[in-house]
Amino acid sequence: MRQDFRLSIITAFGACAILAVSPFGVMHFLRGNLLISAIDAAIVLGIVGPTVYAWRGGNLELAALCIAVTNTLGCLLIVAVLGPTGLFWLFPTLLANAFLVPPHIATFAALLAIASVQFHPTAFASGAQQASVTATLLLVALFAYIFAKRADLQRQMLVELATQDALTGASNRRALEDELAIAINTFRRNGRPIALVMLDLDHFKRVNDRFGHEEGDRVLREFVRLMRASTRATDRLFRFGGEEFVLLMEHTDELRANHALAQVLDRLRGALQASDGSPITVSAGAAVLSHGEDRSQWLARADAALYQAKQGGRDRAIVAAAPQSGL
Repeated sequence: MRQDFRLSIITAFGACAILAVSPFGVMHFLRGNLLISAIDAAIVLGIVGPTVYAWRGGNLELAALCIAVTNTLGCLLIVAVLGPTGLFWLFPTLLANAFLVPPHIATFAALLAIASVQFHPTAFASGAQQASVTATLLLVALFAYIFAKRADLQRQMLVELATQDALTGASNRRALEDELAIAINTFRRNGRPIALVMLDLDHFKRVNDRFGHEEGDRVLREFVRLMRASTRATDRLFRFGGEEFVLLMEHTDELRANHALAQVLDRLRGALQASDGSPITVSAGAAVLSHGEDRSQWLARADAALYQAKQGGRDRAIVAAAPQSGL
């Protein structure tokens, strides 16, 4: 959870559902309030279910959205049954949604919930109370939006500073370490193939020696631009060091890795050039993660495949064969 902010938030709300909502469900059940108890149980299941789904490698944005919808609908049901007592649950619901989903979605859900309770005949004891509660709910929604928007912007800035290579704009080695851990854990949960590709610009030292380091920096930036234009939005590129890069490709087995890398290298040929027009080629070595493999073994297989590509004449991609079981 330290490596994935959204997963940590989802997990926290899953724990809150068990620790904060479940006791009320038990209390209402013991008192014979079966309808309220059933609603509490549905809320708990509606939060814990997406939390388990997220931990099993599911889409985190979808899981968070499901929890936010459960929060909002469950709260409105509580208000519908309990009246004024249920209004108190609207306040933590508005705040919770601001952390779970993008600010514009949280704000829409907040306004929809506030508008809905206006039509409940017994939710408010008087017009003055209705105006007071509505005003405070709107203020909470406004402050939650401002805080969530600001916090999200600051978190993105900090993440970029900590995980982005300043020269090329690719993710850096620190980000790679985090992503490798996430990829391995996700693979152990769902078994979906993921490929790690090591890429190296051939004879890059000659570029620096002949044209200077400023030209070498330009070539590296151009390489990253071309890679982003040649790969999927879900593929993630990292600068491993010097002129060596790592590409993580989700849902990619050996066959797809071979096909994708052939297309990438074909696009790079001719497009990646030094200032005098001389072509700069790229070699690649890939390995698809295997069961029982750790990050060091995974990287080592990709690095060995890259070495084979270099030894085989460069400007080519080699995909490592899956390791034999027991080795």
